[in-house]
Amino acid sequence: MSEQRLTGNVAVVTGAGKGIGEAIAKALAREGAAVFLGARTEADIERVAAEISAEGGVAYTQRLDVTRMSDVRRLIERAHVQFGKLDILVNNAGSAVFESVADSDADDWWRTVEVNLKGTYLCSRAAVPKMIERGQGHIVNILSIAANTAFPMSSAYCASKAGGLMFTRVLSAEVREEGVRVSAVLPGSTRTPFWENQDSPLDLTKMMPPERVAEAVVFVVTQPEGATTDELHLLPPLGIL
Repeated sequence: MSEQRLTGNVAVVTGAGKGIGEAIAKALAREGAAVFLGARTEADIERVAAEISAEGGVAYTQRLDVTRMSDVRRLIERAHVQFGKLDILVNNAGSAVFESVADSDADDWWRTVEVNLKGTYLCSRAAVPKMIERGQGHIVNILSIAANTAFPMSSAYCASKAGGLMFTRVLSAEVREEGVRVSAVLPGSTRTPFWENQDSPLDLTKMMPPERVAEAVVFVVTQPEGATTDELHLLPPLGIL
């Protein structure tokens, strides 16, 4: 077995119950990190935690709505109290609604923005002071190529991801000199359970598996001192689908 590069690290992954979040949580655990899994559906994260444990990893679960500061603080505090630190935060929880602006439902539109942008802010806001106090830590925001590519019928998703990218850049500028790294990973089309319930013309076989995104996150958080990855764009072989 290869050397585990994250032994001793403590990580929090949001949206960890399926898809990209599940793959990231498992990848971090295989590298030796103790992983705290947060998601709205407890059954999903309990399953992921059991699979991590079966592979010899360490995982904890907590129901999490990233738009609620009380939920966010509870999860971050739990990780910090149990291990006395937080090394990695992966903001992965996401939402999407596909409808034209003219036909959009305002509540659905804002819910997407709240999950994707407000959730990233709240989780980062809870974790950053603890990382600054130690003079180290890494926040990875899972965004999308939709942060800088306009897709029709996706105004809430594109706007929230674009906002998330600028938030990432600002936060990085604020904490870089404090020893805290902030990175954005922008995947293209990824084959996750999300697409199974969508009426989409996209060919799932041409999409990336979520494990490719997880590998990119591991690459980002294992960069040695003297280097950091600010933004990483990751596309399937055929590019933007």
